[in-house]
Amino acid sequence: MPRVEYTKPPGPLPTIEQVRRSRFRFRGDQWRQLAKLLPSKLTTAPVESAYIDEAAKSPHVPTRMLKTIADAVVYETEGAVNSHLSLPDGRMPTVANVLAAIRRLRTALKLMQSVDTDTANLIPEGLDEKLLAREQELARMRLPPYPSRALAMLCQTISAIVQEFATAECETVSKQDIVRYVDVALTCAGIKHPDIAKHRDRLAALVFPKH
Repeated sequence: MPRVEYTKPPGPLPTIEQVRRSRFRFRGDQWRQLAKLLPSKLTTAPVESAYIDEAAKSPHVPTRMLKTIADAVVYETEGAVNSHLSLPDGRMPTVANVLAAIRRLRTALKLMQSVDTDTANLIPEGLDEKLLAREQELARMRLPPYPSRALAMLCQTISAIVQEFATAECETVSKQDIVRYVDVALTCAGIKHPDIAKHRDRLAALVFPKH
């Protein structure tokens, strides 16, 4: 971990209005390829009109007609991919720069000991102790880089989408099939990830982490 005294505190994160949303869409052949990886029942079961109406009002409006449950799964996958590609990963805080910010704030709080009582009372009681506890907690963390965590989150989100729709239709999808679906979705989106042919276990660990 970088030495905190030489690490800058994190800068302000962009607001929702400042985030430039990805416009990624699966091509027609990619859409069909993903749909074929799902249980056959999902490719024939019609999607409810209420779901279609809600999708039309979402920030990620479908550009294809959603006819089946499989279409809904692929559409939700596309939305998850768009959210991932829209992440401002270059400006996300790391453990090191959050620690730097906490330590600088604790140093600044010490200066408040020499001010008048009314000003000192503006500081919430026990704030320094809480910051110290958080600092110690973060110092024990060994988190992977943010891009790796974001990729894992995307993999698990796609897995949850598949399982949620399948369960609603009383279908089951094997872990192997879900990993394959995630692999194809990420490949179609051009998102770098462990090659399923060479590193299936690494990809599976992203999709189904061991807690």
